[in-house]
Amino acid sequence: MSAALKTALDGLLALIYPRRAECMGCGTRAGFERDWLCEECRQALAERWVGAAPPPAGGLIDSAAYGFRYGRPASGLVRNLKYRGVARLAEPMGRQMARAFAALQPAHIDWVTPVPMHIRRARQRSLDHAALLAAEVAGRLELPMVRALTRVRNTPQQARLSDDERLKNLEGAFAVSADVAGKRVLLVDDVCTTGATANACAAELLHTAQCSWRING
Repeated sequence: MSAALKTALDGLLALIYPRRAECMGCGTRAGFERDWLCEECRQALAERWVGAAPPPAGGLIDSAAYGFRYGRPASGLVRNLKYRGVARLAEPMGRQMARAFAALQPAHIDWVTPVPMHIRRARQRSLDHAALLAAEVAGRLELPMVRALTRVRNTPQQARLSDDERLKNLEGAFAVSADVAGKRVLLVDDVCTTGATANACAAELLHTAQCSWRING
């Protein structure tokens, strides 16, 4: 992107989402100084900090870390990034995700990989929120961001489904799009509830890695 185009886009975003206008956490127009949050939401968010946490049930994720427990104002940030396309929120959100990951005292990581969005849904929303977050996390951890997965089925949104329906919904939804044999991958998504999506991604990565190892070995 050229410097002139970036300046023009920044100016347009400043008009649509001025730095002292709507809080992305609660919607108040009381104004804010940084990270798109009013002071009340900033304090509430600090109280919802998680960091390292047990991985989701399923046994396929080695370890897990979360920036914040879901709920206001974290839910407001997610909705504004995901559905309103406020791409600048990826920076403060990604910063907190990288901070949470550091709390794991992690072993070596090769790649940062976003949970993929189906191309049709990405076109509808105009941005891929998980990829934006993964790129921000990768930059802060000084690691490559690799799109190691693709979503091959445009599945219904998980939030509207029961636990059993979530598992069935994700069957065959993902495919590996990179050589993952021997790689240790940090998977990034905006929200983790039951862990069904994370485990489905991990299952596909592990299966492909094992098959590649058998073929190459």
